[in-house]
Amino acid sequence: MRLDRLVPLVILAALGAPGRAAAQVLPERPLTLANGQVSVSGEVTASIGPRSDPGFFDYTDYEHNALRMLRLSLSGRWRPSARLAVLAEVRTENLERPTPYALFVRVRPWKAKAFDIQAGRIPAVFGTFSRHAYGADNALIGYPLAYQYLTSLRADAIPRTADDLLIMRGRGWHDTFPLGSTAATTGQPVISAYRWDTGVEARVEKGPIEAAAALTTGTLSNPRVGDDNAGRQLSARVAWRPFVGAIVGVSAAHGEWLAGNIKNRLSMALQDRSYPQTAYGLDAEYSRGYFLARGEVIASRWTLPPLDAPQIDAPLSAMASYVEARYRLTPRFFVSGRADHLGFSDITGHLNNNLPTPWDYPVSRVEAGGGIYLQRNLVMRAVVQRNWRDGGRVREATFVSGQVSYWF
Repeated sequence: MRLDRLVPLVILAALGAPGRAAAQVLPERPLTLANGQVSVSGEVTASIGPRSDPGFFDYTDYEHNALRMLRLSLSGRWRPSARLAVLAEVRTENLERPTPYALFVRVRPWKAKAFDIQAGRIPAVFGTFSRHAYGADNALIGYPLAYQYLTSLRADAIPRTADDLLIMRGRGWHDTFPLGSTAATTGQPVISAYRWDTGVEARVEKGPIEAAAALTTGTLSNPRVGDDNAGRQLSARVAWRPFVGAIVGVSAAHGEWLAGNIKNRLSMALQDRSYPQTAYGLDAEYSRGYFLARGEVIASRWTLPPLDAPQIDAPLSAMASYVEARYRLTPRFFVSGRADHLGFSDITGHLNNNLPTPWDYPVSRVEAGGGIYLQRNLVMRAVVQRNWRDGGRVREATFVSGQVSYWF
């Protein structure tokens, strides 16, 4: 069945079974087996929005429209003892081939201490949005630009000159570069919220302080299952709860992001260098009563090899920030909004009269809407999203999208 027919059917089904009738059909809690050792949970999220996004503002690194998508996920947890758990999640978007999103082991060495170790395909420790992207936690339908918007950078193909990069501004949905893979494909976001990385993570909590650190195969913008460059990323986040309802966190990450097939084509002198993605983040959250507000500021830079003139002789930087809020008018009804911006550092090429020019077009977004809880774990949302940027084939676009999300 076509997606444009299936998604409205899912939404109509949700509308047709509100309140007590829905509760009789839809489970509210994870299914448990084997005396509670095994639990199974799931999510169905159907979003209906514009048929096309000619500006590719909401395009994801899986080549889907974030405002028009059907996502199905099934999660499982096996907990053979109080100190050991195995967790997995399989997901499909738009009824494509199911893929493993998460698969990791969690070990808690001491029962009395809030300390655990996770290994496998693990959740990100950097920032906060990756942990609030689904179910009731996402205040809206779209994602912050830092976690979804595709820049023109690619790990498997790079520009030889500054002009090669400037030509591809606003083309993160389908770009090409002269060195590396010749296939035209998507660029990378600052942080991918649609893929988890592979590695090991440790987390500890004591009083108002929580800290986590991870060693992974990929980077924030290019999470990976297998290693393609013999490099690793180290990331960490420390959060402080100064009083009830408030959280302040700082994050950092550093790791090799350039694919090995690129480094192998460089001169011996350039092969010996490191080409990392380095990022720093500040996040904050405040909640009181029916009000919740969150925000993040993220600075990232990527290092490229300096090749032909005009050279890219300094790291490429991006600065992203967003603030969002949600207010519950009643226990069932809520309104929400987000303001968002993503900017880029300047480089100098022969284009644009040899003037310093952002290496990608700065982009801004505002999104506002509201929703209703039909039951505790069944919510409907509707939003209006406005995007604009400094250039590209489409500079401005406004979208309307609706969504129904159910989880157990």
